[in-house]
Amino acid sequence: MSMTATTSAAPSPRSGPRDRVHQQALGEAIAGYRLLGWKVSVTEQGVFLPLGPATTALAMPARIGSRVLADLKSRMLAGPVTVIPGPREHWIFLAELVALLPTHLKAPAEVQFVRSPQRIALPPTMTRYGSLRWANPPSHSRHWFPPFTAVLALARSAVSQDR
Repeated sequence: MSMTATTSAAPSPRSGPRDRVHQQALGEAIAGYRLLGWKVSVTEQGVFLPLGPATTALAMPARIGSRVLADLKSRMLAGPVTVIPGPREHWIFLAELVALLPTHLKAPAEVQFVRSPQRIALPPTMTRYGSLRWANPPSHSRHWFPPFTAVLALARSAVSQDR
């Protein structure tokens, strides 16, 4: 499953009011991401954050993601988290690689690592199920990424509680 969301149809050449509203939201989002120092790329599909050697992302189903985000918030470690809409909504946690990912590090089956050279779609990128949104948006005071080890540890505990 690819974590970069793409649209199912090419944008239509005629732009209606909804397209203009989306274009304006896109422009504002891109400007905001750049103010945070994020080197986003923009394509016809949307806005993307390329993952680098120091960044990773963890993707998980919403039911696990909501628990992980609550646990991260209670520990004052919550970083940016996006929501990919769909029949099986997924949450994407942006995280810092504080060390190389050890090859023996096992994530629960429900949790997937997304690493460089992949990229993460950011709101308001559109999918065929609607626009991506933030479960926990970045802000000027909170645009850093938590260590992936903290996100992974809490995801493991959320998955074990889920079983």
